Amino acid sequence: MQKFYFINKRCMQKMIYQRLFRFCITGFLSLFILSPFFFDAQAQTGLLSDIKFKGDFRLRYENTSNSEPNSILLEGRNRLVVRFRAGFTKKISDIINFDVRLATGSSNDPNTADVTLGSFVNDLEISLDRLYLKISDNNFALYGGKFTNPFQRTDLVWDGDVNPQGIAGSYTFNGSKKFIPKISGIFFVIDEHSGTDIPDSDMLGGQIQFSTYPSEDFSISLSGGYYDYDITNLSKSTADAGDTRSNNVIFDSSGIATAYVSDFDLLDVITVLEYRGFGERFPIKVVGDYVKNLGAEVDEDQGYAVDLFVGRASKKNDIRFRYGYSQTETDAVLAAFSNDNTTIPTNYIQHTITFDYVALDNMTLNLTWYIYKNNIVTGQESNEFISRLRLNAVVKL
Repeated sequence: MQKFYFINKRCMQKMIYQRLFRFCITGFLSLFILSPFFFDAQAQTGLLSDIKFKGDFRLRYENTSNSEPNSILLEGRNRLVVRFRAGFTKKISDIINFDVRLATGSSNDPNTADVTLGSFVNDLEISLDRLYLKISDNNFALYGGKFTNPFQRTDLVWDGDVNPQGIAGSYTFNGSKKFIPKISGIFFVIDEHSGTDIPDSDMLGGQIQFSTYPSEDFSISLSGGYYDYDITNLSKSTADAGDTRSNNVIFDSSGIATAYVSDFDLLDVITVLEYRGFGERFPIKVVGDYVKNLGAEVDEDQGYAVDLFVGRASKKNDIRFRYGYSQTETDAVLAAFSNDNTTIPTNYIQHTITFDYVALDNMTLNLTWYIYKNNIVTGQESNEFISRLRLNAVVKL
């Protein structure tokens, strides 16, 4: 009995120390992030003089008509969702910057910073979703840590909340003002298998981008990317069902996912056309994205998306409209890092309608409506369209 008491006492002490450590780290970072609100201009010298604060808060109402698209259709869902992000950039030298950002959301889900309100008013989880050094000199940039995505992207391949970790770099060539080439590359650390004979999982990727300006009001951007994933094992990794999502996987006898059926070697081509001849408030932009998985072991290996934007959303009273159509097959993209806006990560047909209104200089109101369904229906999957409506209020801090 006495031995049990001492064991419990040590466990309690360890838990208290762990919580105290987390509290100190969070408090230290919060002090730096929130310091612009509490220090006057005279105090922001020395250590704080080269710090730039940035942040935003989003409140969302969301209605989803059917909660289970891959089986029997159930009743819809209504929820309130919040997102808070705050960080700062510190200038270390003329070419080196340090960047850090805190965000709400589960630390186990890189695709979103959203938190659903409820759960008997439990406190919200917050974690670091960016932490990196950036070295930049003229046309060259190098990143190390957990950083913003260095590639031209759409949600078809890269969800907007995914911040890769590892090392990345880019170089913009000194061409003419009407033709600007750029190359980018990344070594993406995905999963480290410490203490085992299983190789680490990672990705080597690169993108070539060309931007040209045939006239003052018209621009064209064309990029081609190749992302070579090497994911060696799932059963002994940190991946779970929220990471593998809808990709084809191999299960062992106990029902545990051990590996992907396909390799993921993604060829991604993006084209952006923009016309500004109707005035600066009403540009017209068309974005097209095509992806093919050259490493797929199944026939369902490609996807595409086309989006039309009219207007802008950068200054007070601006309005912007968007219509998008996208379609993917099951193993066209790696679902762990792709579109997380609906309940179907891959193998979908999707229509997207958005409307933005900039109500204040630092506040935007948004309506987003997704209408989507399974692309290729097998087994018990439903072929019914699902509606997801979002009403957002976003405030820049």
